[in-house]
Amino acid sequence: MKKQIRLFLLSLLMLSLAAIPATGLPDATEVPGPELTARGYVLISAATVSGWLPLPEEEDVIYPLRQVIPGIGETENVIHLTPEGVYIEEATCENHDCVEQGIVTLENRSSRVLGNMIICLPNQVFLELFTPEEVLEMIQAGAPAP
Repeated sequence: MKKQIRLFLLSLLMLSLAAIPATGLPDATEVPGPELTARGYVLISAATVSGWLPLPEEEDVIYPLRQVIPGIGETENVIHLTPEGVYIEEATCENHDCVEQGIVTLENRSSRVLGNMIICLPNQVFLELFTPEEVLEMIQAGAPAP
């Protein structure tokens, strides 16, 4: 349990540090990138926060993403990270399509209808699962590092 809390706090810190400012993406040269040691990385793009979460090495990590979106109100998506992938466990949206999309793993993303993505349109949450190699390519193209 302590490890899950520690991982949650680390993930929260990573999201807050990696948040993309409203003025646009920071230049990748300004963002020092740590060595990419996780098996995969989830890019979270939401109405109020954007950033990277690494897949955990051993134990699952649950990240409650709470937002207050102008014109919509309070929303929550419970993001569940496993060593294999990511899924949305719970959501406050009415249709729960995001929950029904199931898990995205590095193994199944080529056979899923949405590929490497999970989308919650009502709550404005987009999750994408990438390999470390894909993340490095994105950093070289100018994206912020995880």
